[in-house]
Amino acid sequence: MILQFWRLWVRLTMDMLISAVASDLVSRFISYLVHKSEKQHTTTEQDLERLKSVLLRIYTIVEEAEARQIRTRGMILQLKDLMEGMFLGYYVLDSFQFQSVEEEGVDEDHQQPYATYLFMEKSMFGRHVEKEQVIDFILHDDQNLAVLPIIGPHRIGKRTLVHHACQDERVRGRFLNIVFFHGDDLGNISLMPSSSRKYLCIVEFSWEVDMEAWKIFRSSMKKAAISGSKVIIIGRTDEIAKWGTTPAIRLNRLSPEMYWYYFKALSFGSMNPDDHPKLASLGMQLATELQGSFLGANILGHILRGNPSAEIWSRFLMSLRRMSRKRLSIFEEHPPEKNHPSHTAEVAFMNYRGCMLYDLREAGHFQSDIPRLTPAGVELEGKIPCDLGFDVLVWRSQIPPFCNYTATFLQPKPRRIVRRKKNPLAVSIT
Repeated sequence: MILQFWRLWVRLTMDMLISAVASDLVSRFISYLVHKSEKQHTTTEQDLERLKSVLLRIYTIVEEAEARQIRTRGMILQLKDLMEGMFLGYYVLDSFQFQSVEEEGVDEDHQQPYATYLFMEKSMFGRHVEKEQVIDFILHDDQNLAVLPIIGPHRIGKRTLVHHACQDERVRGRFLNIVFFHGDDLGNISLMPSSSRKYLCIVEFSWEVDMEAWKIFRSSMKKAAISGSKVIIIGRTDEIAKWGTTPAIRLNRLSPEMYWYYFKALSFGSMNPDDHPKLASLGMQLATELQGSFLGANILGHILRGNPSAEIWSRFLMSLRRMSRKRLSIFEEHPPEKNHPSHTAEVAFMNYRGCMLYDLREAGHFQSDIPRLTPAGVELEGKIPCDLGFDVLVWRSQIPPFCNYTATFLQPKPRRIVRRKKNPLAVSIT
């Protein structure tokens, strides 16, 4: 049994080393394609097929490595490099294939199985290295209370990362008592952990950080919990970094290449983008406008998947661009700073069936008043009354912490066109 495991491990290691070479070749080949395209204004089909072949090899190795749940730090970092090379390769490949593509002459009748989205919806994407860092912290033996800060902008996936780490069997085997606190709860003595137990506590700060409440909580933990207890603090500001006993983990937005890979899987569903080049071209532009928003990718991807129409996708793209222009005029620059995802999708990113979406908010998994109506249900509804707002469940996360996101749909009154009697060509809009 041990010999068989060793052989599998050696084989996987060799495959990853081979793929590391392949990943380097991908980078060089991409540089060659870009240089050739700039010089000759053309890229041959043979060039793209060669790139596809190398990417398929890397994809196979990455898929097998993830299935084996690699936990060695060196191998994890190697896997991360392979994946980044793969995402870059697919992004460049799609750019050559789909950008500025014309819909005429494209046969969109043949569809191939393309069910990556089923995996994407039920797994954490792009945070494998960070997850292992969290698990390493939890499993490390510490005599004193250990504190790990996790810092990142709003809805970047901080809670999702911690929940996935806590579900790992290694963590479950080490800690029987895993407690979640909100920053506002730290002053509630009744919620403090009882004595003589080993705890893993997760504390989330929404925005403002209460230093005094944190000091009281930390002091109580040191007195009550036994040796080996851990605390993970989640927040958006750098202020919590100084509370850690170990360097903070910082979550940044995905690279454009990784984000396109993610958004493409969610928005195309079982369709193969190669069979729908016009939609793929629009999809790449939509992904650019979303600027790294996980929430936007899931909400919009779900709607696009159910409406594979170039007209509808174009409508969403125009809506997103209008929203970006409005923000540009207000802030004089695009709002997302470096490594901060855009929250365009969280304000009013779409005009769906003539309705505006606003007041996007998070609802708890066990909250009782979650609306049953979904965007697909809105599509099936008849005529929607003007000025009648109604709540819709726009997205239900399939991964921990299983959040529900609701929003209000509103059908605005149509603008009236009034023609002046004196000049029949003069038109005013009220």
